[in-house]
Amino acid sequence: MSQAVVQSRFSPGGFGRLERMVVFSAIAFVVMMFAATVVSGGHGTLAALRAVPTHIFALMLALSCLNYICRALRWLVFSWAMHVRVPARLNVLYYVAGFAMTTTPGKLGEALRLWLLRRAHGCHYADTVGLLIADRLWDAVAMAVVLCATVAWLAAYLWISLAALAIVCGVTFLCLKPSLLLAGVRLAAGAAPRRRRMFATWRRSLRKLQNLARPSVFALGLALGIAGWFSEGFSLFLLAHALGAHVNAMVCVFIFSFSMIVGAISILPGGLGSTEATMAGLLVLQGVPLQTAIFATAMVRITTLWFAVCLGMLALPAALRVPAALPKSPSPYGEG
Repeated sequence: MSQAVVQSRFSPGGFGRLERMVVFSAIAFVVMMFAATVVSGGHGTLAALRAVPTHIFALMLALSCLNYICRALRWLVFSWAMHVRVPARLNVLYYVAGFAMTTTPGKLGEALRLWLLRRAHGCHYADTVGLLIADRLWDAVAMAVVLCATVAWLAAYLWISLAALAIVCGVTFLCLKPSLLLAGVRLAAGAAPRRRRMFATWRRSLRKLQNLARPSVFALGLALGIAGWFSEGFSLFLLAHALGAHVNAMVCVFIFSFSMIVGAISILPGGLGSTEATMAGLLVLQGVPLQTAIFATAMVRITTLWFAVCLGMLALPAALRVPAALPKSPSPYGEG
């Protein structure tokens, strides 16, 4: 990435582009759910909205907050294990601010957290990129574990869950045993000597990632991820139960987790479209009326994805007000 692009990525115009992307994603979500509601019959959706007590939505937001708290704690655990010395309250602030960019393609905008660490505390990207990798990896492993724990209630999807678990376990093994990845980086560096500096950065990052291989760190990170994602999946059950849908709690957790994985694989901004279609479709397959399934899907996404984006937008101005340690900070999306 050229120096001009690096400097402009988080200039006012760069932030403006990212913010416009988030706004566009929000508009796309509203249009998509409105179209689905009209096609399925809007009167059923309004009836579903009236049928849900207000406290159910409050509980769903509380469960989402529990997920974010678990994941923020995991971020702190990983930061301490990788010797990223940043005050906990600021590190959590940066983590929450990263949610503002969740609806960028592949969630790449969440690398904003690394830029904030670099800008305010001088943390080199080689020391922090492992945090971003670990955050995604442990999320994937946690979801795969949740899938396998709930798949007994949906035996037809057993092979999919086992395949997902096998892939995630394989990737986890490589990241927790970085000697194999380091060997691959050395081979790549030999084939592209002009990119030697970039490969040196990746070697440094992989060595940092090795600090997370300790059983205590790995287990704590996994437990926090499972607790966080299970709580959001359980919110789907609370809503379905309030709507009169007779769907088992574990089935709801499976549907939520599986839909999130489909959305992640799609690489679409925030999994928009693919996650909603999967969640609504699986609910319909469980005997939930289409209108109810669409309403439940919309409410779950509002109280999870869009709630996180709102929290991120609220936290971002405070994160940007933290005094900068460096006069100009490179972009977290890459150097060179």
